Amino acid sequence: MPSGRLDVPPMKSKVPAAEWSAREDLAALYRVAAHVGWQDITLNHFTLRVPGAPDRFLIKPTEMMFEEVTASSLLCITLNDEKVYPSPFDKSAASFNIHGTLLKARPDINCTMHLHTNAGAALSTQEGGLKFLSQYAMRFWNKVSYHNYEGLVHGDDRAECETMAKNLGRNFVLIMVNHGTLVCGRSIGEAFLFNHFLERAAEIQMQAFATGQKLVEPAPDVCAAIAQGWGENRPNSQIVGGRDWEAVRRQMDRLDQTYRD
Repeated sequence: MPSGRLDVPPMKSKVPAAEWSAREDLAALYRVAAHVGWQDITLNHFTLRVPGAPDRFLIKPTEMMFEEVTASSLLCITLNDEKVYPSPFDKSAASFNIHGTLLKARPDINCTMHLHTNAGAALSTQEGGLKFLSQYAMRFWNKVSYHNYEGLVHGDDRAECETMAKNLGRNFVLIMVNHGTLVCGRSIGEAFLFNHFLERAAEIQMQAFATGQKLVEPAPDVCAAIAQGWGENRPNSQIVGGRDWEAVRRQMDRLDQTYRD
Protein backbone atom coordinates (compact mmCIF):
# COMPACT_ATOMS: atom_id res chain seq x y z
CA MET A 1 0.00 0.00 0.00
CA PRO A 2 1.24 3.55 -0.73
CA SER A 3 2.64 5.27 2.37
CA GLY A 4 1.27 8.71 1.54
CA ARG A 5 4.78 10.18 1.24
CA LEU A 6 7.48 9.79 -1.37
CA ASP A 7 10.89 8.55 -0.29
CA VAL A 8 13.11 11.62 -0.67
CA PRO A 9 16.89 11.29 -0.16
CA PRO A 10 18.15 14.08 2.16
CA MET A 11 20.22 16.75 0.39
CA LYS A 12 21.17 19.25 3.10
CA SER A 13 24.69 17.87 3.62
CA LYS A 14 25.29 17.53 -0.13
CA VAL A 15 24.76 21.12 -1.32
CA PRO A 16 26.29 24.52 -0.45
CA ALA A 17 24.60 26.49 2.35
CA ALA A 18 23.36 29.19 -0.04
CA GLU A 19 21.71 26.57 -2.24
CA TRP A 20 20.09 24.91 0.76
CA SER A 21 18.62 28.25 1.84
CA ALA A 22 17.25 28.73 -1.68
CA ARG A 23 15.80 25.22 -1.59
CA GLU A 24 13.91 26.01 1.61
CA ASP A 25 12.59 29.22 0.05
CA LEU A 26 11.35 27.51 -3.10
CA ALA A 27 9.82 24.59 -1.19
CA ALA A 28 7.96 27.14 0.96
CA LEU A 29 6.68 28.83 -2.21
CA TYR A 30 5.24 25.57 -3.51
CA ARG A 31 3.62 24.85 -0.14
CA VAL A 32 2.00 28.26 0.20
CA ALA A 33 0.71 27.93 -3.38
CA ALA A 34 -0.96 24.67 -2.37
CA HIS A 35 -2.32 26.31 0.78
CA VAL A 36 -4.00 29.18 -1.10
CA GLY A 37 -5.45 26.95 -3.84
CA TRP A 38 -3.08 27.47 -6.76
CA GLN A 39 -2.24 23.73 -7.05
CA ASP A 40 -3.28 21.88 -10.23
CA ILE A 41 -2.48 18.22 -9.38
CA THR A 42 1.12 17.64 -10.62
CA LEU A 43 1.03 20.38 -13.27
CA ASN A 44 2.80 23.75 -13.17
CA HIS A 45 6.23 24.68 -11.88
CA PHE A 46 8.10 27.43 -10.07
CA THR A 47 11.86 27.91 -10.35
CA LEU A 48 14.55 29.71 -8.38
CA ARG A 49 18.03 30.41 -9.66
CA VAL A 50 20.78 29.00 -7.43
CA PRO A 51 22.65 31.79 -5.58
CA GLY A 52 26.24 32.02 -6.79
CA ALA A 53 25.54 29.66 -9.70
CA PRO A 54 23.48 31.65 -12.24
CA ASP A 55 23.59 28.81 -14.76
CA ARG A 56 21.64 26.52 -12.39
CA PHE A 57 18.08 26.61 -11.13
CA LEU A 58 15.83 24.64 -8.79
CA ILE A 59 12.48 23.16 -9.85
CA LYS A 60 10.04 20.57 -8.51
CA PRO A 61 10.03 17.03 -9.90
CA THR A 62 7.26 16.58 -12.45
CA GLU A 63 5.52 13.80 -10.46
CA MET A 64 5.04 15.86 -7.30
CA MET A 65 2.11 17.97 -6.22
CA PHE A 66 2.95 21.36 -4.70
CA GLU A 67 1.95 20.11 -1.24
CA GLU A 68 4.57 17.33 -1.40
CA VAL A 69 7.59 19.45 -2.28
CA THR A 70 10.47 19.61 0.18
CA ALA A 71 13.85 21.31 0.05
CA SER A 72 15.57 17.95 -0.62
CA SER A 73 13.17 16.87 -3.36
CA LEU A 74 13.87 19.83 -5.62
CA LEU A 75 15.86 19.13 -8.76
CA CYS A 76 18.87 21.27 -9.61
CA ILE A 77 19.06 21.78 -13.37
CA THR A 78 21.59 23.60 -15.56
CA LEU A 79 20.59 26.02 -18.30
CA ASN A 80 21.68 23.23 -20.67
CA ASP A 81 18.91 21.02 -19.20
CA GLU A 82 21.18 18.66 -17.24
CA LYS A 83 20.64 17.39 -13.67
CA VAL A 84 23.40 18.58 -11.35
CA TYR A 85 22.80 15.86 -8.72
CA PRO A 86 21.47 12.33 -9.13
CA SER A 87 17.77 12.10 -8.24
CA PRO A 88 15.14 9.36 -8.32
CA PHE A 89 12.65 11.92 -9.62
CA ASP A 90 11.88 13.07 -13.14
CA LYS A 91 12.02 16.47 -14.82
CA SER A 92 9.50 17.32 -17.49
CA ALA A 93 10.50 18.71 -20.87
CA ALA A 94 7.74 21.31 -20.65
CA SER A 95 8.98 22.65 -17.33
CA PHE A 96 12.50 23.19 -18.65
CA ASN A 97 11.29 24.52 -21.98
CA ILE A 98 9.27 27.30 -20.37
CA HIS A 99 11.33 28.15 -17.30
CA GLY A 100 14.86 27.33 -18.46
CA THR A 101 14.37 29.33 -21.67
CA LEU A 102 13.18 32.40 -19.75
CA LEU A 103 15.97 32.21 -17.17
CA LYS A 104 18.51 31.91 -19.96
CA ALA A 105 17.05 34.88 -21.84
CA ARG A 106 16.68 37.11 -18.77
CA PRO A 107 19.72 37.07 -16.42
CA ASP A 108 17.92 39.62 -14.20
CA ILE A 109 15.13 37.13 -13.43
CA ASN A 110 15.78 34.74 -10.55
CA CYS A 111 12.33 33.25 -9.93
CA THR A 112 9.50 32.16 -12.23
CA MET A 113 5.93 31.01 -11.48
CA HIS A 114 3.63 29.40 -14.07
CA LEU A 115 0.03 28.68 -13.03
CA HIS A 116 -3.36 27.56 -14.37
CA THR A 117 -5.60 29.07 -11.68
CA ASN A 118 -9.28 29.59 -12.51
CA ALA A 119 -8.93 33.37 -12.37
CA GLY A 120 -5.68 33.47 -14.35
CA ALA A 121 -6.89 31.03 -17.01
CA ALA A 122 -10.20 32.90 -17.32
CA LEU A 123 -8.34 36.19 -17.69
CA SER A 124 -6.22 34.63 -20.44
CA THR A 125 -9.35 33.98 -22.54
CA GLN A 126 -10.58 37.57 -22.53
CA GLU A 127 -10.08 39.85 -25.49
CA GLY A 128 -8.06 42.80 -24.26
CA GLY A 129 -6.55 40.83 -21.38
CA LEU A 130 -6.06 42.55 -18.05
CA LYS A 131 -8.37 45.51 -17.48
CA PHE A 132 -7.27 48.19 -15.02
CA LEU A 133 -10.43 48.02 -12.94
CA SER A 134 -8.81 47.74 -9.52
CA GLN A 135 -5.85 49.16 -7.67
CA TYR A 136 -4.30 45.69 -7.82
CA ALA A 137 -4.46 45.73 -11.62
CA MET A 138 -3.09 49.27 -11.88
CA ARG A 139 0.16 48.06 -10.38
CA PHE A 140 0.76 46.37 -13.77
CA TRP A 141 -0.03 49.38 -15.97
CA ASN A 142 2.05 49.00 -19.16
CA LYS A 143 3.88 46.08 -17.50
CA VAL A 144 1.99 43.06 -18.92
CA SER A 145 2.99 41.06 -21.99
CA TYR A 146 0.93 38.51 -23.96
CA HIS A 147 1.74 35.25 -25.73
CA ASN A 148 -0.79 33.69 -28.10
CA TYR A 149 -1.74 30.05 -27.67
CA GLU A 150 0.28 27.53 -29.71
CA GLY A 151 -0.61 24.25 -28.00
CA LEU A 152 1.18 22.04 -25.45
CA VAL A 153 4.83 22.88 -24.76
CA HIS A 154 6.25 19.35 -24.83
CA GLY A 155 9.23 17.55 -26.30
CA ASP A 156 12.47 19.12 -27.53
CA ASP A 157 10.89 21.79 -29.72
CA ARG A 158 11.75 25.01 -27.90
CA ALA A 159 10.82 27.41 -30.70
CA GLU A 160 7.61 28.50 -28.96
CA CYS A 161 9.45 29.05 -25.69
CA GLU A 162 11.95 31.33 -27.38
CA THR A 163 9.00 33.28 -28.80
CA MET A 164 7.52 33.37 -25.31
CA ALA A 165 10.73 34.88 -23.92
CA LYS A 166 10.75 37.42 -26.74
CA ASN A 167 7.11 38.33 -26.05
CA LEU A 168 7.83 38.80 -22.33
CA GLY A 169 10.41 41.42 -23.26
CA ARG A 170 11.55 43.40 -20.21
CA ASN A 171 8.32 42.82 -18.29
CA PHE A 172 7.73 40.43 -15.39
CA VAL A 173 4.18 39.32 -16.20
CA LEU A 174 3.14 37.23 -19.21
CA ILE A 175 -0.48 36.34 -19.93
CA MET A 176 -0.40 33.07 -21.86
CA VAL A 177 -3.56 33.40 -23.96
CA ASN A 178 -6.07 30.52 -23.51
CA HIS A 179 -3.63 28.93 -21.08
CA GLY A 180 -2.69 30.72 -17.85
CA THR A 181 -0.14 33.07 -16.36
CA LEU A 182 3.61 33.29 -16.00
CA VAL A 183 5.08 35.69 -13.44
CA CYS A 184 8.76 36.42 -12.84
CA GLY A 185 10.78 38.29 -10.26
CA ARG A 186 14.29 39.37 -9.42
CA SER A 187 13.78 37.62 -6.08
CA ILE A 188 11.41 34.94 -4.81
CA GLY A 189 9.59 37.56 -2.75
CA GLU A 190 9.10 39.79 -5.76
CA ALA A 191 7.73 36.96 -7.90
CA PHE A 192 5.37 35.91 -5.11
CA LEU A 193 4.13 39.46 -4.59
CA PHE A 194 3.53 40.07 -8.30
CA ASN A 195 1.68 36.76 -8.59
CA HIS A 196 -0.45 37.55 -5.53
CA PHE A 197 -1.55 40.90 -6.94
CA LEU A 198 -2.10 39.51 -10.44
CA GLU A 199 -4.35 36.80 -8.99
CA ARG A 200 -6.30 39.39 -7.01
CA ALA A 201 -6.65 41.59 -10.10
CA ALA A 202 -7.86 38.64 -12.19
CA GLU A 203 -10.36 37.52 -9.54
CA ILE A 204 -11.79 41.03 -9.22
CA GLN A 205 -12.04 41.39 -13.00
CA MET A 206 -13.89 38.10 -13.38
CA GLN A 207 -16.29 38.92 -10.55
CA ALA A 208 -16.88 42.44 -11.86
CA PHE A 209 -17.68 41.17 -15.36
CA ALA A 210 -20.03 38.56 -13.88
CA THR A 211 -22.27 41.30 -12.44
CA GLY A 212 -23.31 42.35 -15.93
CA GLN A 213 -23.14 45.98 -14.80
CA LYS A 214 -21.36 48.75 -16.69
CA LEU A 215 -17.83 48.96 -15.29
CA VAL A 216 -15.73 52.01 -14.52
CA GLU A 217 -12.16 51.90 -15.80
CA PRO A 218 -9.95 54.80 -14.62
CA ALA A 219 -8.33 57.10 -17.16
CA PRO A 220 -4.84 56.14 -18.40
CA ASP A 221 -3.15 59.03 -16.58
CA VAL A 222 -4.71 57.88 -13.30
CA CYS A 223 -3.53 54.29 -13.86
CA ALA A 224 -0.02 55.48 -14.74
CA ALA A 225 0.16 57.64 -11.61
CA ILE A 226 -1.09 54.82 -9.36
CA ALA A 227 1.45 52.40 -10.88
CA GLN A 228 4.28 54.73 -9.86
CA GLY A 229 3.30 54.26 -6.23
CA TRP A 230 5.05 50.87 -6.13
CA GLY A 231 8.79 50.51 -5.83
CA GLU A 232 9.34 48.33 -8.88
CA ASN A 233 7.79 50.99 -11.14
CA ARG A 234 9.88 53.93 -9.89
CA PRO A 235 13.00 55.16 -11.71
CA ASN A 236 15.34 53.39 -9.25
CA SER A 237 13.32 50.14 -9.67
CA GLN A 238 13.53 48.62 -6.19
CA ILE A 239 13.24 44.86 -5.73
CA VAL A 240 10.01 44.45 -3.76
CA GLY A 241 8.31 41.70 -1.78
CA GLY A 242 10.91 40.97 0.89
CA ARG A 243 8.71 41.96 3.83
CA ASP A 244 5.76 39.96 2.51
CA TRP A 245 7.88 36.92 1.74
CA GLU A 246 9.28 36.86 5.26
CA ALA A 247 5.68 36.91 6.55
CA VAL A 248 4.75 34.04 4.24
CA ARG A 249 7.71 31.98 5.46
CA ARG A 250 6.58 32.54 9.04
CA GLN A 251 3.09 31.41 8.05
CA MET A 252 4.42 28.22 6.47
CA ASP A 253 6.48 27.48 9.58
CA ARG A 254 3.32 27.75 11.65
CA LEU A 255 1.35 25.52 9.27
CA ASP A 256 3.84 22.77 8.42
CA GLN A 257 7.63 22.87 8.64
CA THR A 258 8.14 19.64 6.66
CA TYR A 259 8.87 21.76 3.57
CA ARG A 260 12.32 22.27 5.15
CA ASP A 261 13.16 18.53 5.00
